[in-house]
This record gives sequence, structure tokens and C-alpha cells, in this order.
Amino acid sequence: MELHHTLTFPSVIINYLKSYMFHPLLSKLTCCIFFLLPGLMYGLLMARLPAVKAAAELSDSLIGLCLFCTGAFGLVGLGGSPALIRKVGSRMVLCVTAVIAAAGLCLIGFSTALPIVLLGFGAMGIGISMLDVAMNTQGVLYEHYSKSQSMNLFHAFYSLGAVLASLIGSVCATVGLTAGLNFFWASVPFVLLSLLLNKYLLPERRVDEEKTAKTRHKIPLVVLVCAVMALLAYAAEGSVGEWGALYLTTVKEASLGVGALVYGIFSGVTFVARLVGDPLRKEFGEIPVIIFGSVISFIGMVGVLSFSSVALVLVSYSVMGLGLAPIVPTLFSMAGKNGKIPATSTVAFMAYGGLLVVPPSIGWMAQHTNLHEALFIVLGLIALMFSLALLLRKLHK
Repeated sequence: MELHHTLTFPSVIINYLKSYMFHPLLSKLTCCIFFLLPGLMYGLLMARLPAVKAAAELSDSLIGLCLFCTGAFGLVGLGGSPALIRKVGSRMVLCVTAVIAAAGLCLIGFSTALPIVLLGFGAMGIGISMLDVAMNTQGVLYEHYSKSQSMNLFHAFYSLGAVLASLIGSVCATVGLTAGLNFFWASVPFVLLSLLLNKYLLPERRVDEEKTAKTRHKIPLVVLVCAVMALLAYAAEGSVGEWGALYLTTVKEASLGVGALVYGIFSGVTFVARLVGDPLRKEFGEIPVIIFGSVISFIGMVGVLSFSSVALVLVSYSVMGLGLAPIVPTLFSMAGKNGKIPATSTVAFMAYGGLLVVPPSIGWMAQHTNLHEALFIVLGLIALMFSLALLLRKLHK
């Protein structure tokens, strides 16, 4: 009996250390994959949105209602995320919400009844929003553990997921594969990878939780400004995914295959730009990167609205992606440094508030005027984001 304990005790210790020790490379790769998966799911939905619209015979205003459900249910998920993460940890939250998001995506793809489609968009809203908080919590945890800037890299993999989704969606649209089958075969590896890789994520740091629990009601002004700016940036990025394909196919008369590439091209440029985002932050500082990115994205959106050529519109969306790329991850990182882990929930909550208001507003305006004029809303969002970046520079000083 004593020999048995002597032999098994070291293995117990080793297994414990494997579960809770910080392995920089393994943790970093796992975090990258968990950022990639939600980008793949969301990007696939946006790439096949014209097919969903056609199958369910939805108008622009009903598409806006569907996106409203995504934002509304997303806020519900975000509201419960902080308490749930404190109770069971972000690792468990990532597992459960992966299943919810996959189920919602399949409901959207296989159903043509409006109530079921709305339910699917709602499930996607809850799943993706809680995934967003949990994965950004993991990103902030990694920066705390490693003492390095890595958030732009993690968000780059989110963009890579959207690129892959756009390519898959374009191929499936070209060969005539239904959105339902497309969504189903993407959901299977999404859920399996989430379940298999979950154990390699980082545990929450109890010391941070205990310190911030006493001051949870005090949200620093810097965090609030970061949250509002994230709202504007999310809404601007979301306008590409939610309306880019429809804009190209209905206003610019592009094919469904080309339309499905819009978000992928945008995300491809975003992916490359985010790979150099962290070195740029280190070299020039966080605020200059945000200000310069706002200017670049504004120029890109002007091109989207000005050019009639499909190719030039795609180039303009690429320029817009180049500018927006470093903004959101830098804001999450700045908020995490100023407000610790709960700050990621604050930023994500505000960011998804933009999804509750902006997409339906664009849909409503498109229904009463046209989609081209409705997208001028995005220009206003980027201009406001630039103004707040100047305010953030003063607060940062």
C-alpha cells in the first residue's frame, strides 16, 4: 500500500502542474485557436447571409431585426458573463458557449420560419458574446502571466477565422451548397476543438479577483472611454460583415460568390495588420496607433461609398480593415491594465451594445432610403471614434 502511494504521488503532482503551470508556447497557441474559432463561426454566418436571406425570404428590415436579436441576446449573455466566469472560470464558459453558438448557427441554416431563424440569431448572440468575454479574459490573463503584449496577435487569429469562413462560404455558395449544410459541417470541428483544447487554457488568477471584487463598482474613466470606443469599432467592423456582402450584391450587382468574399478580404487584411499590431504598440505607443488607425479606416470607408467598381470597393474595405485592425485589441489591453479582468466584461458589454443599435439602424434606414445612404452611418461612427481617441490621449497622459 505504501509502495502504491509512493509510485502514484509524483504522477499526481505532475498532472496537477501540467494543468496549472504556465506554459508560454502551449498557452499562447491554445489561446490563438480559441480566438480563431468564434471568428470562423461569425464570419461564416456573415458570408452566407445573402443565402439565409433568400432562403427565408427576409427583407432588409427583417435582416436588421435578426441582427437586433443577436445584439439583444448578446447583451443578456454579456450581463451574465462576469458572474459565470467568476463561478466556473472562463475555460468552462468557452466549452458551454461553443455548443450554444453552434446550435444557433445550425438553426439559422436549416430553418426558413422566421421565429426559428430569430431564435437561431439569438442563440448565436448569447454564444458569441460570452465566447468574446471568455476569450478576451484569457487574452488578458496571458498578458498578465507572460508580461508581454499579445492581444493584437490573438485578435489576428479571430480575423484569420473570418478569412477561412469567407473562403469556405464563397466556395460553398459557388457550388450551390445550402447554408444549413455549410453551417453544420463547420460546427462539428468547432465544438470538438473547444472540448479537446479547453484544458490547456489558463486558470483565473484569484489574487486579481480578490483585489477587484472590493472595487468592482469603481470603473475607471479610461476603461469607460475604451468601452465606448470599442462599441464604435465593433459597429464599424460589424457593418462590413453584416452588410458588406449585401451591399456588394444588391447595390454593386456583384455575384453571390464575390459577395461572400467581402468579409474575408477585410478580415485577411485585418489578420496581417494585427500580426504587427503589438510591435507597433511597443514602438509608437497605444494611443498613436489608435488615432492613426481611425484616420485610415475613415479613408477606407469613404472609398467604399465613393467607388462604383466592385474591385475598388473591395480595395477600400481592405484599407478600412487595415485601419481598424489594431484598435479593438489595443482597447481591450488598455482596459485590462487599468481595470484588471472585469474590465474585459465592461468593454465587451458596451461593444455589443453597438450591435444592438447600429445594425438595425442601418437596416431601418436602408428600408426607407437605400443601403448606400444607410452606410454613411459608419462614417459618423469612425469620426466619433477619432474624437474619443484624442480624449483618451489626454486621460492616458
